Amino acid sequence: LLDVAITLFAKNGVSTTTLADIADAAGMTRGAIYWHFDSKVSLFNEIWNIQSCIALEIRRKLKIQNPDNDLKLLREIIIETLKFISTDRRQHELLQILYHTCEFNGEMYSEREIRERYWFNRERMKKILRNCISKGQIPVNTNIELTITIIHGYFSGIIKNWLMQPENLNLYEQAPDVVDSLILMLTKSA
Repeated sequence: LLDVAITLFAKNGVSTTTLADIADAAGMTRGAIYWHFDSKVSLFNEIWNIQSCIALEIRRKLKIQNPDNDLKLLREIIIETLKFISTDRRQHELLQILYHTCEFNGEMYSEREIRERYWFNRERMKKILRNCISKGQIPVNTNIELTITIIHGYFSGIIKNWLMQPENLNLYEQAPDVVDSLILMLTKSA
């Protein structure tokens, strides 16, 4: 049921997809859907409740424990994240919903909440950047809040554009180049 909802939300948009559409595509009755969810909003929110944080999953995959180079860790996490989302159909659909087919309103989780829980957590990023500063990997005068906003904007733009025109960027193969451009910006002295 959730898989069908994700696919339809990504393809047709959240506001235009009805519970009846989801029921038909899932081979269920609307009553069966209402047994589990009292509204489309609760179904939408549950989709995000069951998602795990990509960065944490990638970090576990990389098996890097207590790295001595936080900048290298950040690089590897982001590269693997970009590769993962470029090859995983579910991630592609979830990002399509997040960036292109959802009109956030009412009791739905906000775009900010979804990004923080699922993909881009500011507190985790602050910790990594502070570690990079303390280890001399990025300049001591780095404005952490501004840097986080720039990093977020950089990757949001990359992903949004990739979703719209995947033929213009081979996200899987070019992930290291995309990330290295960001790392170069971070390590430049102000």
